[in-house]
Amino acid sequence: MPMMTGALTYHAGNSANSHPQEDLNTSPGHNWSSTTPCFNSIVSNDAFCVFTNTSYANDEGITFITTAQRAAYLTSLLSFTPRSNITSSPAKYTISSIPGKGLGLIASTRIPRGSVILSSHPTLMIDYRVFDELLRTDYISLQAAAISSLPPAHRSAFFDLSTQSKNASVTGGLSRIALTDTIITTNAFDIPAPPLRPPSPHSSPPHDQIDPTDTLWYTVFASSISRLNHDCRPNADYRFDWNSSKGGPGLVQVITAVKDILPGEEITISYINPLRSRKARQKLLSTAWGFECSCELCSRSGGRVEEADQRVRLIRKVRRLLKEEQDGGSKAGRGEEGEGWKMGSRGQGEGDDRTKAAELLVSLYEMEGLWGTVHEAYALAAREYSNAGETWMVMKWAALAVEFGMMVLGEGDEALREMKGLARNPWGHGAWSSRNKSEGYGEGDEKGW
Repeated sequence: MPMMTGALTYHAGNSANSHPQEDLNTSPGHNWSSTTPCFNSIVSNDAFCVFTNTSYANDEGITFITTAQRAAYLTSLLSFTPRSNITSSPAKYTISSIPGKGLGLIASTRIPRGSVILSSHPTLMIDYRVFDELLRTDYISLQAAAISSLPPAHRSAFFDLSTQSKNASVTGGLSRIALTDTIITTNAFDIPAPPLRPPSPHSSPPHDQIDPTDTLWYTVFASSISRLNHDCRPNADYRFDWNSSKGGPGLVQVITAVKDILPGEEITISYINPLRSRKARQKLLSTAWGFECSCELCSRSGGRVEEADQRVRLIRKVRRLLKEEQDGGSKAGRGEEGEGWKMGSRGQGEGDDRTKAAELLVSLYEMEGLWGTVHEAYALAAREYSNAGETWMVMKWAALAVEFGMMVLGEGDEALREMKGLARNPWGHGAWSSRNKSEGYGEGDEKGW
């Protein structure tokens, strides 16, 4: 279905900070269905408005809260086309009531590692600057206006989402503005800004090709994605694809299995960085989402909890040391953040120590079941073996980094491209070349293997 090209409408807000824009339809060839209302920033000259396209995704609609400049950039993305909402077909899960959790997703068939479980376009995307640059009364008014501007079916799906309160009488007494804010707070994901793309010589105006800011988007999905419950060691992970890939849809959240999931298992993601102690995880989940985690990891007995916490601390320590050295830092070499840990400087027989540390890191990730982030350990191992000049081990770890990273990063990720290059041609990588050319190995040494 083509984009809506009707006349732009404007509805002023009630706040003294609101003001009309002369022309919010700043993207050539695209008219927003509505922009209502706008509020001035209290720290800059920008105004933040609601931009809604009701024809997006076969009339499901999508809405943004941002500036006119950033809205123009959004419409320049190739992904901003009217596609239907996306999901797996046939569905690989059912939505069921889970004791102590409310609704959740239960696998209805075996889901192999790497399989896409479901995907969905956003309902609402909020420019993170809104929370720093607007009064709370203004931005919660914008949120309510954004949801109200969606088509009725999509708006109804939004209000069916969960809130932190388990008491219906509490949420039932909230105003529409307060209820909207509660639902957003409970269900939103942080989505990174789109990757930068070079300006097209055929584009006009040129600012359409560059995101005016690189701030996050606070994003809600009124779909099954918002029914995914938390687990500190989940079996699924998510990524946001801004642009279409291989003819597929863009502007879509993708949920992928990071391990094999059996029929009857709950499909879960992690709401937080998993590299925390149980005490830290429980505190954050309780504060931000209002529940006490009862996953298998958090339910272990005292001794096993401490063992897991020690592994997490060791992961963070070893990873920091390796990354600081690979990034050219000097803190690790001085022992300053390693709590007395040091690794020798390069060229003094330290290669075995560093590769052993990388192997230890991989083992710790795997022991902890950190399958959504294990690609980071594989990549660090690949770089360490590249520095050590051990070609076959480079190829092994780089290939694993690609296999596991593809599930959660997507094909366009820069680090993933580096690992693909290492897996195909470790001899051409800068770290390998700088160490080994001086030892008599040339770029042609791989021929004939």
